[in-house]
Amino acid sequence: MPTLAVIRKRIKTVGSTVKITKAMKMIAAVKLRKTQQQAISARAYSRKIEEMVHEITSRIDTTVHPLMRRPARTKRGVIILATSDRGLCGGFNSNVTRHAVQAIMDAKKDDIGLDFITVGRKGRDSLKRFGITPKIDLSGSSGSPDYGQVIEIANIVINGFADGTYDEVSFIYNRFVSVLSQKPTVETVLPLNRSEASEVKDETADVKVIYEPSLGEILSSLLPRMIESRIYHTLIESAASEHAARMTSMDSATNNAKDMIDHLTLVMNRARQSAITKELMDIVNGAEAMR
Repeated sequence: MPTLAVIRKRIKTVGSTVKITKAMKMIAAVKLRKTQQQAISARAYSRKIEEMVHEITSRIDTTVHPLMRRPARTKRGVIILATSDRGLCGGFNSNVTRHAVQAIMDAKKDDIGLDFITVGRKGRDSLKRFGITPKIDLSGSSGSPDYGQVIEIANIVINGFADGTYDEVSFIYNRFVSVLSQKPTVETVLPLNRSEASEVKDETADVKVIYEPSLGEILSSLLPRMIESRIYHTLIESAASEHAARMTSMDSATNNAKDMIDHLTLVMNRARQSAITKELMDIVNGAEAMR
């Protein structure tokens, strides 16, 4: 059995760990609340721009627009892989990278070229273990998406899809369901799905709208904005999932550490009781010997 000094040192060490994990949980909770507010603030803009795009696409022939093309066969694709920069968030990163590995295997089987844009160091490092260097690495702000990065990603995928470099643009990320649930998701950004028009209710459907200068020019301006909005919301979802996963993980770590302290305290008390009993026995035996 360890000595009392060793047990007390362990209890002190675990107690320090509890302070750290509790602090990290509180920080993650604050960041999660901030990220959720960002998502709510941008929701109205995102919804309205999608309504306008779907309204216009239902009125004109969009096949001539480069962002509305539907390739007969996917020859090369690009995946935007969203992970975290830091660990201590449970299975947040491993769940996403598992889907990325599956996408790599599927692409090799179907003879499809594949590029990656990584947001987060964990995703970049996972790809490097498979000998894959991301086309662009935007690590450093996974928990707080920067709109400058969104524009950079959007320009790459929009130009790449428009000039035929890529036939498909996808996202692999954790979709925020609740604080206790984050769902790994594979989502196609381009080509755009025309059937989505029926999923968005246009509140101005009964109102006559005049578009100037022309529907085609407005669509050319709105489509990139809509794709930027989708990318931003996806990164926000990933950031919220990261903070929620870290908060849950730190809460679990705190509870486990407290359980360990309780166990060590019980062991310490038993060791003290054993030591006191031994001393009492020595005293009693000494007194008996002196009679």
